[in-house]
Amino acid sequence: MKFKLWLSGLMEISNAKKKLLYDCGITAEKLFFMSQNELKDIRFFTDEDRKLVKKSAESFDIDKEWSMFLQKDINLVTIEDKEYPDKLRNINNPPYSLFYIGKLPDKNRKCVSIVGARGRSAYGCEVTRALSRALSKQGIQIISGMARGIDRDAHLGCIEAEGSTYAVLGSGADVCYPRENRFLYDKIRLSGGIISELVPGTGPQKMFFPMRNRVISGLSDIVVIVEAKNRSGSLITADFAMEQGKDVYVVPGRITDPLSYGCNRLIKQGADIIYNIDEFVSDITMTRLTECTQMDFRKNLLDKKEALVYSLLDFCPIGIGTLSQKVPYELAELFEILNSLINKGFVKESISNYYIRSL
Repeated sequence: MKFKLWLSGLMEISNAKKKLLYDCGITAEKLFFMSQNELKDIRFFTDEDRKLVKKSAESFDIDKEWSMFLQKDINLVTIEDKEYPDKLRNINNPPYSLFYIGKLPDKNRKCVSIVGARGRSAYGCEVTRALSRALSKQGIQIISGMARGIDRDAHLGCIEAEGSTYAVLGSGADVCYPRENRFLYDKIRLSGGIISELVPGTGPQKMFFPMRNRVISGLSDIVVIVEAKNRSGSLITADFAMEQGKDVYVVPGRITDPLSYGCNRLIKQGADIIYNIDEFVSDITMTRLTECTQMDFRKNLLDKKEALVYSLLDFCPIGIGTLSQKVPYELAELFEILNSLINKGFVKESISNYYIRSL
């Protein structure tokens, strides 16, 4: 494995060439000990590649570097290993290696990535967390990029449901970015894993994030975009997903909302629409539960008045004045019903006298 660590750090040799080495049966260890003449037989290497490999092998203190790596709480898997995620093997430009803290996604379980705008709306936040919770309760793994906004909400929703979530970073796996997500970073380490193709200690750079996005989509069976502006990294993830043959779903939005422009454009291009969370989850799990789920049981606890008010709410805040015009109840009684729904965990008061669903 120590030779794989060396090859992983040779960023000047592209992932495509590293995969060709693997396809040709040239392991990292074999490459490390090749002479200059043997390197000439690797026809897809340039002279510059050969010089770089030889110089690096001669100057790299392999035992010392490996010993230092072992002192870190970081794991390494490469395309040479059977533990390498199968979903990544056949994408265009697969990463040669992955550094990770915690675990890698379970190969035998579905993965859904949820990504979107950093400056998301309250609606985007609620939809994302509800969607992530619902998927997690069905045993589906959630993947995102631990960025501000929708990514953060996707991870949190999964953690709330005690599911497995994985963050793919645009920095080294041991570098928490953004820094304010440190608490989330620590939770993801325990509930799933932190993943990066960059060597430990690498700081975030703008060019690393598109690279990161192809890994997010590559690890997933389905990619969901919840809010995206016209120019958005989430759209890059969607492009990678379509190129990789993955299904892309979007949450539609109002045509006057800049955060919905990217999503609505993807719909025009043929992306699928999530118009109901329960139906989406049921469709992608390909099983329709006949037994009463915990959520079904909780809904049965609502009386007729509560059920009516709940049916009028959505993940977009609705004011008490608007609600009062839609129900045959006095204002005082309506407040009592809303307070009951809040106490049962079905509704939140997002701001004073404005209400949204929490389930």
